[in-house]
Amino acid sequence: MQSEGSVGSRARALGVLLLVARWAMAILLGGGALVFLLHGRADFARLGRPDGARIALGCAEMAGAGLLLFARTVRAGSLLLLIVLAWAAGFHFAVGLSSGVLWIFLLAVLAILAATRARKAQEVP
Repeated sequence: MQSEGSVGSRARALGVLLLVARWAMAILLGGGALVFLLHGRADFARLGRPDGARIALGCAEMAGAGLLLFARTVRAGSLLLLIVLAWAAGFHFAVGLSSGVLWIFLLAVLAILAATRARKAQEVP
């Protein structure tokens, strides 16, 4: 049988791991969105897509990444990122580009959301 101290220590360690995962994903996706906003105009124009769609997508991804940073807004950020990533993967598929990394990011966001929900469920007495 585990002592309460080791259970609490394990819960704290998992909380820190979840925090690091949230921040890492937010920085990775937010940084990617920033690069896309700054340097993606030519790619979108080459594909014949409107620049406004690129700007909307990049801003939505940056907003989702920002919301993912804070524990209170993980659900909203995850939902926004899931929508953006699914749309981007579908768009990549439609124009014949590789979308594998986008699906990996989507699964990572889903894992963060599930872990956050499980952690909150454990905290409720």
